[in-house]
Amino acid sequence: MTTLRFVVLLSALCAAAVAHQAPFSSSSESQYTVFHHPIKRVAVIGAGPAGLQAAAKLVEHDFSVRLFERAPGPGGNWFYTDETPVREPYPDKPQDEKAYIPDNLPVTRYYEEGEEGVTLEDRWKEHWQPRPVWDNLHTNSPAVITELTDVPYLPDTPWVISNHVIQRHVRAYASLHNLNVGDYPLLSSAPPVTSYSSRVEKLEKLDSTHTWRLTLRKLERLSETSRIKAQWWTEEFDAVVIATGPYVSPHVPDIAGLVDWSKVKDAGEYSVYHSQSYRRPERYENKTILIVGASVSASEIARDISPYAQTIIASIRPKDNLHPFQLRSLQRFPDVTTFVPEIAHFGPLDAHDKGIKHGEIHLKNGTVLRGIDEVILATGYIHSNIFLPNFTSDGEPTNLHWTGHYIPDPTLAYTNGYSPLDNRKVPIKQMREDYDNGKYHFRGLFGTGPAEALFRQYIAWLNNESLEHGGRFVEPWPLEKREVFVYYSDVEWIKGYSKLENFTDFEKLPSSEWETGPRAAWDAIVYEDQGW
Repeated sequence: MTTLRFVVLLSALCAAAVAHQAPFSSSSESQYTVFHHPIKRVAVIGAGPAGLQAAAKLVEHDFSVRLFERAPGPGGNWFYTDETPVREPYPDKPQDEKAYIPDNLPVTRYYEEGEEGVTLEDRWKEHWQPRPVWDNLHTNSPAVITELTDVPYLPDTPWVISNHVIQRHVRAYASLHNLNVGDYPLLSSAPPVTSYSSRVEKLEKLDSTHTWRLTLRKLERLSETSRIKAQWWTEEFDAVVIATGPYVSPHVPDIAGLVDWSKVKDAGEYSVYHSQSYRRPERYENKTILIVGASVSASEIARDISPYAQTIIASIRPKDNLHPFQLRSLQRFPDVTTFVPEIAHFGPLDAHDKGIKHGEIHLKNGTVLRGIDEVILATGYIHSNIFLPNFTSDGEPTNLHWTGHYIPDPTLAYTNGYSPLDNRKVPIKQMREDYDNGKYHFRGLFGTGPAEALFRQYIAWLNNESLEHGGRFVEPWPLEKREVFVYYSDVEWIKGYSKLENFTDFEKLPSSEWETGPRAAWDAIVYEDQGW
């Protein structure tokens, strides 16, 4: 999803919603969504690029906004730190596992070192989950589609940029809009907008008030007493924007013997681990490394460690009809990579403190790998948001319209759509038909016929709403930026990815041969789900 599109479309929807801020009466006979009461207080969950833009636009249009982010600062996945996440569970933990919430909120509690068998470091990292970004990570898309409005990159910025540049870019946007750490409202009488180091533990709709209740937990490290202060409380909102993204929990494949191998250490370091913990290549000097997976993380980590590692082996599952991004990832493995088939099972080990070099890894073609120093599981992430109510399936939202609204209650929205604030002009029956037919599952990445045609149709729909309700008009993506993208995609992705007819052919809207389903937008961009 381009950041430019997000802010343009959200701006239009906010403008229309402001025009609708009058008390609404319930009407079971209405074919359109009718709000129970005016939408004024809005929660935004997640302070990555999408969440920051959502919060900024909502504040601009005079909504009362609260922005919650579990990390100690803005940036989302672009918040780089040398800290690594708490070790992933072997096997995957249940997707429906709920967070601990004390009774009779609000509650404040202080944790000591080692309490409940957990170190303060692990308790802190489990709370905010350091992002799976490594030091030398660069974008796999041109700068023109990562640029946030109001803080343009310098003219000489390379097309492919490092995560550190993007992190500064996102922080600049947050600061400009008074959404960074420590920023206070411009009016001293206004409530604070941001709440960092604050995680949403539960989200529920209250039938009595028709509002959303968020149960929240905030952690604070108290250096003077070597303790952690934890606070739980609740807040209520008229609408909620979920900007956390779908890839939350690392996925560990179910391979026989892997759980036993996951316990092995060599010189105090685990020999098997998920790619979320990768940071720098120096530790791989003269080692033989097995990378499991063929997606973005797998190929880019292989490139990063290739000047250091003695041998790089990649275990890949066969796939037919590769998406252009999957093909690109496969082609970006360094030439020194040896490709092997899928793993059948990990053989037994004599000990857990002598590394895995003498262990055997059995492949599905009958061959056996030996002499492996470390295994990196670049096996993607699980679609999981444990705070959501039970309107998800396999960790992803159901009943989600192509505009990002939750069809039964459009006061809830996801940022692969755009806003929870105005859906009255989309008939409920039409929304349901769109969803059931799969016709308008929004394709977040432009460049194909359905994506670009649908985006242009959406612009026309938004401008019609603005014309009727006095909002602002919006424009399509600037032509000069589109041309940069077309050239880049031809060179870096696949020749002909962005053909002229793909940007004008409305007849291709229903589907394409490789873009279908409600999470197509995310999968098309990163391909980091558990389909590794």
